[in-house]
Amino acid sequence: GAKLGGTAMTMWNADVYGYDNSVDPLYVDIPFFLILRKGITHGIFFDNTWRSTFDIGKESRKYFDFGAEGGELNYYVIAGPAPADVLRRYTDLTGPMPMPPLWSLGFHQSRYSYYPDTRVRQIAAEFRQRRIPADSIWLDIHYMDGYRIFTWDPKRFPDPKKLLRGLQEMNFRTVAIVDPGVKVDPNYEAYRSGAREDVFAKNPDGKPFVGPVWPGDAVFPAFTDAHARDWWARKIAEFASAGLAGIWNDMNEPSVFNVTSGTMPDDVRFRHDGRTMTHAEAHNVFGQQMTRATQEGLMRLRPGERPFVLTRDTYSGGQRYAAVWTGDNTADWAHLRDGVTTLLGMGISGFPFAGNDIGGFIGIGDADLWTRWAEAATFFPFMRAHAEDAAPNKEPWAYGPEFETYNKQAIERRYTFLPYIYNCFYQTSRTGMPMMRALVLQYPDDPATYGVGDEFLFGSDLLVAPVLDPHSRSRSLYLPKGIWYDLRNDQRIEGGKSLKVEAAENELPLFVPEGAILFRAPVMQSTTEWAASDLTFEVFAHQPTRREYYEDDGHTFDYRQDGFFRRTISVEPSASGVNVTLSKAEGKYVPAHRLNAVVLHFAKRPRSTTLNGGAVGARYDAQSEQLAIGIPQSSERLSIQVNW
Repeated sequence: GAKLGGTAMTMWNADVYGYDNSVDPLYVDIPFFLILRKGITHGIFFDNTWRSTFDIGKESRKYFDFGAEGGELNYYVIAGPAPADVLRRYTDLTGPMPMPPLWSLGFHQSRYSYYPDTRVRQIAAEFRQRRIPADSIWLDIHYMDGYRIFTWDPKRFPDPKKLLRGLQEMNFRTVAIVDPGVKVDPNYEAYRSGAREDVFAKNPDGKPFVGPVWPGDAVFPAFTDAHARDWWARKIAEFASAGLAGIWNDMNEPSVFNVTSGTMPDDVRFRHDGRTMTHAEAHNVFGQQMTRATQEGLMRLRPGERPFVLTRDTYSGGQRYAAVWTGDNTADWAHLRDGVTTLLGMGISGFPFAGNDIGGFIGIGDADLWTRWAEAATFFPFMRAHAEDAAPNKEPWAYGPEFETYNKQAIERRYTFLPYIYNCFYQTSRTGMPMMRALVLQYPDDPATYGVGDEFLFGSDLLVAPVLDPHSRSRSLYLPKGIWYDLRNDQRIEGGKSLKVEAAENELPLFVPEGAILFRAPVMQSTTEWAASDLTFEVFAHQPTRREYYEDDGHTFDYRQDGFFRRTISVEPSASGVNVTLSKAEGKYVPAHRLNAVVLHFAKRPRSTTLNGGAVGARYDAQSEQLAIGIPQSSERLSIQVNW
């Protein structure tokens, strides 16, 4: 992502509505960075939760320094030599991203806010009637009764269980926002039980700290305390039992209204493992520990199901508990461009599951911006559209029929790549190498990749070059060294140089390297159709290549034992044909795909095609030079022999 040389920054999580790239600090605090010199990488992680500062060559290009206002000088120097090695070791230290539920990788539609319940149902119905794929609808703060967390407005949402059950029947999951501030109200159960169990952060005089947020005067759970987290987890489990699939934690810097600092005073007291700590020490982990308790609540409610939590605020290691979005961005082209760079930085920093608000949260934007944003976000790990209450409607169909078609195509593209995307998530959960990655992570020996922040790789086999300028029908991009193919037409391109490509309003330039194997599916309306969909292995190889394919049930923890399906696909081209071998599968999960196919790009018309020595169905397209070979859904070893 971004080069940091010549900059200085502060680590102090902050609620920054309408920020730009000059604003520091932001919502999330990750005191970890990579240093790359002459192709050799190492990392530095300064594990200190106090307000800390980093001067990376701003005062002098000869050195960098970092320090904090309190605590211990604990820092780790993490060896490479490659960026991937540093990220793997950093992930070993701070914890891997767990496999998320499959539905969370689909398209999410949000707004501040959808209400009443009839409006929520209407939005869901629009998606299904218009055949625009989507997996979830999000509820912002207006579903609550007077902004009291864990409650529903009795007029706007009189029967939440019925609503959520109806959405589930339409294959929509529902996610609701839950902030940390608990309204001071003696008639409010959450306030009474929290006070009774003594879970709130306190002033030095021993009384709970009270600060205004959405519900007015509020108190805040001391999430650094195990007892407070237990109380919160119980409340989350009870609240989500109405049928919520996920929880969205916001305002958890923690944000406090009407004070210059935007947060609690430094001397507010928290408990932590039997000792007292001040807000000065607890601030930067407040949101992380909140997501820890939220995740625990979902786990208690549904122990066998993977939880999903989204947060605005967190700290290093928070990737174990929640995905992250980049807060209140703006509907302009600068935010689209900077948003890509920010997400690449998140990936380099050990937070792979991240996204930003498609179309921009603040302001109006226009049709062109929303479409180009959606195209880029096809390959953001987290793909959600969101808009503030003052903004016009920003659903995919809100910009008229022509742009509805473009937006539908962008979202459909996400779903056709789901098998590949899911495999990238699996690899990240094992290695820490982000799904969405800066070119330098994979090509550290190519100095031309070092400052590239407007294009990216998704996994190792897909280079994404979205159009990030208004009313533009082309863009320049850099392809790293090696042979590449334009996914739109299979054109062969020699890498190691910049080039200009055309891109109509509904086109997303995508490139694959020599040896790539992509996993694809047909268009589906939600991830619930995934298990029975067709599965295609698309091979782009003139040289021998191999890739691993992985699948599991997408929602339980069975994959941690033997509930998975994993096999290696090996391809050996020669002058006379191609051999494709699919190894005997590991694991006990049995995929339910109706049809499977291997599609060979750059193929000649075959004289013969066999599977394990016998006849097999194959279809050759002379125009595209693609050969599609149907294969059975089988865990056994499969050997395909093609002779030209």
